[in-house]
Amino acid sequence: MDVFLNLLRVIHITSVILMAWPFYALVAVNQRARLGPPLGDRADTYLENIIKNRTIPCYVFQLSALLSGLLIILLRGLGLSYVLANPILAAKLGLLIALGALLTYVYTALQPKIDASFHELASGAASQDLTQRIASLRLRRKRVASICLFCVLTAAMLGLQVWAAFPIWLTAVLVLVIAAFVWRAYSSVTPYGWA
Repeated sequence: MDVFLNLLRVIHITSVILMAWPFYALVAVNQRARLGPPLGDRADTYLENIIKNRTIPCYVFQLSALLSGLLIILLRGLGLSYVLANPILAAKLGLLIALGALLTYVYTALQPKIDASFHELASGAASQDLTQRIASLRLRRKRVASICLFCVLTAAMLGLQVWAAFPIWLTAVLVLVIAAFVWRAYSSVTPYGWA
């Protein structure tokens, strides 16, 4: 039983690590912005294909984290009601639900509009309005990726506290550090990692 529980922990942690995709998406998007025009070139096609093809893996990682987390709780002899009774687990679950909702929003609302706009651009209709629409949609997707990154990092930090909570002041400080890092990832290419 201990071996299976340890295996579930590895699956759970690995799934959360792999959910860090928004960080790498922000790095890629910020690098693309440094290239400048022209809009709709091969770099755009390459970037858009990478971003939109990560949706299914993101859902799989989120589902893996959810199922492995619930199984860990059940194997420890606790009921599913413990998830809601424990504020840290409830917060982690809330963050995971938020991640799923944000990913669904990007997948069903934003990405189709971006794809349609690039299709319109490829047909030769490169108007100022179209380029502004693409920039606006991409900016919205970038902001959502930043929120997703904040959720993933906060959930990981809370995951360390499931069985031994940090003092509230330390949790608050860590949330602020996470927010600062996310802002840095949003606004730069993070050339020096954390720094």
